Amino acid sequence: MQSDRSTAESVATLWIDPITPQAFADYGQVLGGGSAQEAVSINAGTTLKFAAADLALTSQGGEPGLFIYRTVAQALPLSLTLLECHQLGSQTFMPLANLSFVVVVAKSRAEADSSLEASPVPDLSTLRAFWVDGHQGVSLSAGTWHHPLISLHDGEFVVLERVARTEDCLIHSLATPIQLKARAL
Repeated sequence: MQSDRSTAESVATLWIDPITPQAFADYGQVLGGGSAQEAVSINAGTTLKFAAADLALTSQGGEPGLFIYRTVAQALPLSLTLLECHQLGSQTFMPLANLSFVVVVAKSRAEADSSLEASPVPDLSTLRAFWVDGHQGVSLSAGTWHHPLISLHDGEFVVLERVARTEDCLIHSLATPIQLKARAL
């Protein structure tokens, strides 16, 4: 994350980078768009089947849930005010109809609260933003902090996530909003 100074106050700015499997590896995995390495030929050789690894969907009684998320386009620059985290399950986003989107992610760290117990919070020094071109999706690893879905167009996403009786969603409000900006998309 970089800071830009404007007038008398300092405004934190997060710039969006193109996604690559290597740059995203600490937060999860990139799916599709030629990023998979190994495939199995199926359907009499007319199809290649790629496996998505490391999906965490069944921890502590969870089950896989497949959903359609309908999004409304968000314009950039965008003011980020919160991050969320699913500690027990991964979350996978696959756009339909080539929708480009932005994924904002951060690693987790423990912070003592008033009861002196360690609570997970986002490590803002690891905050990154990635542009996903619509021919790819992402799978966020369990424990990765992220901003709610930022679609650059109205449309739909297929989302695979852990479903359980107890909710697994921590919310962290940012003390100071961060401006999400694009150099060029």
